[in-house]
Amino acid sequence: MSALRDMSVGRKLTAIILSITTVSLLLACGVMVSYDLIMYRRSMVTDVSTLADMVADNSTAALTFHDEQAAKDVLRSLRTQPHITAACLYTQDGKVFATFVRDGKDSAFSPPPPRPSGSFFEDSRLLQFRPVRLGKDSIGTVYVESDFSEMTARLRTVPVALALTLLISSVAAFVLAARMQKLVSEPILELVQTTKRVSDEKNYAIRCPVISKDEIGLLVGGFNEMLAQIEQRDEQLQLHRHNLEEEVARRTAELQTTNTHLASAKDTAEAASRAKGEFLANMSHEIRTPINGILGMTELALDTELTQEQREYLLLVRSSGESLLSVINDILDFSKVESGKLEMEKIGFNLYTCVGDTIKTLALRAHEKGLELAYDVSSDVPPQLIGDPGRLRQVLLNLAGNAIKFTEKGEVLVEIVKHSEHDANVELHFKITDTGIGIPADKHQLLFHAFTQADSSTTRKYGGTGLGLAISARLVELMGGRIWLESAAGKGSTFHFTVCYTKQPVQAEVPLPGPVADLKDVPVLVVDDNETNRRILYEMTSRWGMKPLAVDGAPSALAAIEEAGQRGDFFPVVLMDAHMPGMDGFKLSEAIRRGPSAGEMNILMLTSGGQQGDAARCRQLGISAYLLKPVMKTDLHNAILTVLGHAHSDSAAVLPLVTRFTLSKSSQKLHILVAEDNAVNQAVILRVLEKMGHTSVLARNGKEALAFAFSQKFDLAFMDVQMPEMDGLAATEAIRLREKTTGTHLAIFAMTAHAMKGDRERCLQAGMDGYLIKPIRFGDIEKTLSSFSSAKPVSSPNAQPARA
Repeated sequence: MSALRDMSVGRKLTAIILSITTVSLLLACGVMVSYDLIMYRRSMVTDVSTLADMVADNSTAALTFHDEQAAKDVLRSLRTQPHITAACLYTQDGKVFATFVRDGKDSAFSPPPPRPSGSFFEDSRLLQFRPVRLGKDSIGTVYVESDFSEMTARLRTVPVALALTLLISSVAAFVLAARMQKLVSEPILELVQTTKRVSDEKNYAIRCPVISKDEIGLLVGGFNEMLAQIEQRDEQLQLHRHNLEEEVARRTAELQTTNTHLASAKDTAEAASRAKGEFLANMSHEIRTPINGILGMTELALDTELTQEQREYLLLVRSSGESLLSVINDILDFSKVESGKLEMEKIGFNLYTCVGDTIKTLALRAHEKGLELAYDVSSDVPPQLIGDPGRLRQVLLNLAGNAIKFTEKGEVLVEIVKHSEHDANVELHFKITDTGIGIPADKHQLLFHAFTQADSSTTRKYGGTGLGLAISARLVELMGGRIWLESAAGKGSTFHFTVCYTKQPVQAEVPLPGPVADLKDVPVLVVDDNETNRRILYEMTSRWGMKPLAVDGAPSALAAIEEAGQRGDFFPVVLMDAHMPGMDGFKLSEAIRRGPSAGEMNILMLTSGGQQGDAARCRQLGISAYLLKPVMKTDLHNAILTVLGHAHSDSAAVLPLVTRFTLSKSSQKLHILVAEDNAVNQAVILRVLEKMGHTSVLARNGKEALAFAFSQKFDLAFMDVQMPEMDGLAATEAIRLREKTTGTHLAIFAMTAHAMKGDRERCLQAGMDGYLIKPIRFGDIEKTLSSFSSAKPVSSPNAQPARA
């Protein structure tokens, strides 16, 4: 078929006609031969039947008179028929009466037994039986046998006749096909030649002649019409070609002019962007520097002896300063989002510590409104991750802060579960649930747009810029996740968001502080009127192998202690909420201390907000630990280990009250270099370091810092970036250059009021080990010094470690 496919149209048509003719002739000849054979067999049956009837009629007398010779004479009359090979005459009882064989070998002939009248074809022979009758009675049977010699001789001539017929017919068909195919092939070949001429000469005025009105004629006509359209378009192109060069030249000139204007506009926009960036950086520095003084001095003043009225005033000053700082941070972050300069860092951090510290900063606000603030991290969430903890903290502060702001009673719960995990990557799902006022469904999508709030009226109850959720949505998107909301008016809200992190390689765990004690199978009593807090504490202690019993108030707790005492058992650890309806935690502790097992139970008091005099009251009641809620898992674990270690010690001395400060307190006193030119900031940080028990030396500019660093030995340095004479970056570079010859290393942490893109990179490029963003809080300094003492990377977003 492939060879036929590549033939010319004329040859294809000829081959098709010859094939059809040959097949038709073969079929016709086959039919004719078959018909001739059938008719010859029928004729042969008729002839032999006639001969048998004739023999039967002539044999009547011979059989009647038993004249055998006469019977043989009758049979010999069949010699005239060359196809008759044998004959036989039977008597009435079936015995052979007379026989005839053409070759004369009667002894070799064995007549078959007589059969009923009829014709039979067997072994290339025709057998004919006929009865011999005398009147109506049968007196014998005639048998005549014929071969197919005549038919065979005739068949030998058939192939020759067929071959001659096929040959003559094929020649005739070929001659006719060769002439007739031209009716089809010649118009097609003409169309092909015309197409080739048009292609070679690029002359669309050529036309193919139409020589028929059949389908081929229609095809040629359509081809000519197509050529006419192409010719018309070609003429139009020729007309436009003359004006094309002028048009191109004019457009080129316009584009050059436009490009010149665009380049100028680009330079202007870049200059404006740089000016905006410099303005924002300077504004950030100029605003954060006095805020650092305000907040720092306020915290120092709050740590002194004050009247209640003075403390309230200072608390309002601190709250206002923090609100102003929050607005500034939102505006700066929104500016970064709008300019596309907001980037994510990739540093290692502890998720549990980051989330716990973040939630703790909101504990006071929740306590002031009488709300329960709790967080729960699923046990399968990996603690050590690589990502941007500062941006996670920012999103959590915004969402949890909003939950507290819009909730008047009830609770705010932050939950973290593992959504998916693949190789070293993990996707976490955060849920911030509150029992607040809720948000109507038609306001859900508007909340994530800048400057948009659910209530934007002038009579609204809750303040805010409307930037927080827009920035949070962008931050979540940059962290590879998404944010959404489930809420209804009056039914509370749940904000969901997912983020993707990389797991840190598994490292050896740092031993927990405090005496080592086995928590497995240690009974613990959980007393809290809030169901969520009870569940979290119950699950947390269960994971440590303890045997928790959770009750919802003081009466149930006393009943549980009494029941355990009746069994001769007790609770070595009691986790108790300080604020409960009816009988609070302090009254319950007093009632427990009056019981028989008071000396064997260690009470850990958990409170949402500390009050003056709580520590003294705890010592008076023999409470072992006093922790602020929401309590971090590591803090609670360490506190339980510590109080159990104290319980097993043999010392008779009065044991100190365990707090989060005693758990994190470092026994190492540090000698610190402070480089700061602002007088207010100098007073703040020097006073903070003094209260922490560290010694410090003040340098008022970079040159003084350099001189002190070369003349004294310091454990670490806090270096302001922007200072007169020599800034902090230049001073750090000079210190690092000298260290190449001495082989020493001074840990240097930047203190900067700049919070724009590139500030962190410039600090780290200069050789600094980390940086703190002003205004600097007590907790930031404490965490930086604690992490430095324990040789751990700083995970706070305001104290960020260097990364290579």
